[in-house]
Amino acid sequence: MGTYPDTIGLVVTPSDTRYDRARSIWNERFDCRPQAVVYPRDAEETAAALCYVRDHGISFRIRSGGHNVEGFCTLDDGIVIDVSRLGSVAVNNDRSRAVIGPGVLLGEVYAVLWSVGGTIPAGVCPDIRIGGHVLGGGIGMLVRSRGLLIDSLVGLTVVDARGRILAVDETNHADLLWASRGGGGGNFGIVTSYTFKMRPISDVTLFTMKWDWADGIAVLDEWQRWILRADERVNVRFNLFPRSAGMAMTTGLFEGSADELKSIIKPLVDTHPPRETSMRTVPYMDSVGTWTQRVPSIRAKFVPALAARPLDSYAMKILDRWHRTAPAGVRTGFYGLGGAVLGDVPPEHSAFAHRNASICVEYLGHWDDAESDREHLDWLCGIRDEMLPFMTGGAYVNSPDRDLANWLHAYYGDRLPRLMDVKRRYDPHNVFSFEQSIPTSLTLPEAHAAGLPDAVIAELRSRNLLSEHA
Repeated sequence: MGTYPDTIGLVVTPSDTRYDRARSIWNERFDCRPQAVVYPRDAEETAAALCYVRDHGISFRIRSGGHNVEGFCTLDDGIVIDVSRLGSVAVNNDRSRAVIGPGVLLGEVYAVLWSVGGTIPAGVCPDIRIGGHVLGGGIGMLVRSRGLLIDSLVGLTVVDARGRILAVDETNHADLLWASRGGGGGNFGIVTSYTFKMRPISDVTLFTMKWDWADGIAVLDEWQRWILRADERVNVRFNLFPRSAGMAMTTGLFEGSADELKSIIKPLVDTHPPRETSMRTVPYMDSVGTWTQRVPSIRAKFVPALAARPLDSYAMKILDRWHRTAPAGVRTGFYGLGGAVLGDVPPEHSAFAHRNASICVEYLGHWDDAESDREHLDWLCGIRDEMLPFMTGGAYVNSPDRDLANWLHAYYGDRLPRLMDVKRRYDPHNVFSFEQSIPTSLTLPEAHAAGLPDAVIAELRSRNLLSEHA
């Protein structure tokens, strides 16, 4: 393309010295060269950018921080609309609501909200921007005690496929609010602000326990049963590492005192005494970043799964076998759910399809060089496939997986027909389209190929979202 209109914001093209930095994303497996990266500064410039790419028939992607693990936020030849400059945080007078731009780093969100005594239950990585985290659900460091991030989402501003700037809440475009609570990013429009209800928070107790690797499977077996019974103020994950790491570990945050926590974890530590334990009560803000390691960029893949109940002994043997010979840099993470995720949330509140899962499972890999791709990808896909019979078949859309053949059903379950209905209403011409975007319709062969069950196919048919032939 030649020149771009001034109304769409800052435009960085390949001739610009800033281009290589502008086109880069966190996962170095995806090295795309867009024709431009556009940085709008407000909702009006975002709408103008959307109308420009739409009217010129240019492929585009939406990006807030570039942390989409499968690279869906970038592309070759098209335009990246980067909303990282929409970076404001505003708290209302009674400190019950926060309006946050998609470009704000989570660490900054926590700092601003902490300064007025509150928070929202967002993610564990302070260096990602909130925009890529919200719409898929938002599993974070307070998930069992305060629920998913979408459960605190009460409104948003959206640029839709027509370029309209929509104020979305319970009374205005309520169907779009429902879809935005779990329907995944990039499907229905470009969000330029989120409104969250916020709640007070003060001190929390952080804890870490480590065991020898040889005891890891036995500890995990007990841990998964313990977390089902544990006080919902306990927010916790378990990491199973390769044998070469020499350890297994659980880390957590408890909304209460250390003395209370000791009694809660007693059944676990009495059965499997850890070789190392740390526990400290700190102001909540001091906990930010303690659950993650900051990695500026790296080669990575995350493979999502969900477990409805404790894994049996056969599944444990499979996990043991795969981790005995695992390459360095991979691990399996188990994130305790339940608690407030179930809570009193009515089924019609959100599009999130996995509230009944007890554990969110992720097979994760981080490595440094392209020569190691095959080894790590084979391990991640191999363990996923062998463990699948023990999982629900669902997957957390915020950790997308290009290799999932049945991703539509895995991400959205029985919420898919209604999500497609909302998609058709707000984006009938499928302007917002990427590798795993929600479609506006399906053919019957496509529905079968996607692994959709008969009940979902029947509802698609009843909503006129299904054609019988290609």
